[in-house]
Amino acid sequence: MRCVLAAAMVMVSARTALAQEQPPSVFQPKMVTWSWDKTHLNLAFTYREILDDSIRQKLSSGIPTLIVLTASLFEKGSKTPLSGVLVLKSCRVVYDVWDEVYAVEVTRYNGSAYSPAVPNLEGVYKRCFQLDRTPLIEREKLKPGESYEVKGVVEINPISQDVMNRIKRWVSRPKGASTVGAGDALFGSFVGLFIAQIGNADRVYNFVSSNPLTVPFSKK
Repeated sequence: MRCVLAAAMVMVSARTALAQEQPPSVFQPKMVTWSWDKTHLNLAFTYREILDDSIRQKLSSGIPTLIVLTASLFEKGSKTPLSGVLVLKSCRVVYDVWDEVYAVEVTRYNGSAYSPAVPNLEGVYKRCFQLDRTPLIEREKLKPGESYEVKGVVEINPISQDVMNRIKRWVSRPKGASTVGAGDALFGSFVGLFIAQIGNADRVYNFVSSNPLTVPFSKK
């Protein structure tokens, strides 16, 4: 996990004036998949919209590329997050120019990590630009009949101090910590995450779920 932090630090020293300017933060509508298990509300979706030719070139350059996904759940119309701001997934990609494979290090919300080697960019996209079914918040914290939406941000090579502190605190959590809840909130306010400063990342993609969830009264 600490390799993720090291990769972010590499980005700080390796950045150049070629970094693209970022537009003001605007939430793009995103279709997500909601699901339930016995204890949690789960979330899944893809975020390939952030990909373009320049990002694809970075992924194949041999220089480490870091992709970080953070998100939070809100009552519809509220500005206060229920779940805190969670680092749901982080992905570090390095193309091995000698073996012609992509080394991918994926770290998930609960600190679990795996490091597959994949032969092509499609494999990278599947591992790094989609969120598989992931717990977001405990069921008991949601109100039957209330509507909820998720807001989040995907960052390519984030280097702002906020992001660095967020990743540092995340990877330094006690080994084996896996509960998703108030203790996982890495910022105290929603504003601290989503007001992005221009140029802090190679690319920033802000999104909001276009299909709000209405909690069933039975939750079944």
